[in-house]
Amino acid sequence: MKKVLIIGNFHQLGQKVYDKLSNQYEVNLLDNIDFEDARAFADNLAGVNVIYTFLGPLDVDLQIGAVIQALDRVNPPLEQFIMLSTAGIDNELTEEVTYPNVDNNKEYLNQQRYAVKLVDEYEIPYTILRPVEIVDEQKGELDVIDEGISMQYGRVSADNVANTAAKVVKYQQFINQSIGLIER
Repeated sequence: MKKVLIIGNFHQLGQKVYDKLSNQYEVNLLDNIDFEDARAFADNLAGVNVIYTFLGPLDVDLQIGAVIQALDRVNPPLEQFIMLSTAGIDNELTEEVTYPNVDNNKEYLNQQRYAVKLVDEYEIPYTILRPVEIVDEQKGELDVIDEGISMQYGRVSADNVANTAAKVVKYQQFINQSIGLIER
């Protein structure tokens, strides 16, 4: 049975994915730890095949750096890494954006880009989820936007983000892709 580690619970996404996967996989959710301390992850990485990170919005570069350090120490049989990032890291948004709870867009996007680079350079199959503003209620149908394609700023429900994240593992969708998520 695959062992899945979910790190963080930004916008309750960790819990939502846990609920979707726990009937098929051995799943552990880490929520109340120091996400910048690599030692905090070590005991939970043994035997892990899949990592999800739902961290942020700020300092995600430091947090992903700590995860990578812990992975290097433990060396689990990791097969996939799924990371929550944000729309805008590839300059794909067609308009100026104000991110919720972010004072400095430039620094925020640089942190996100660096975290994605760390995951990409780890050289295992990955999926980067780039939602626009995450909201509680669904507003419409989900659009999945490929990397490099322009997209508008808008909203996407936490349920649609969680469903997409679960599909990555369940159906091996969106492997080695960075996808924008928005509802129309």
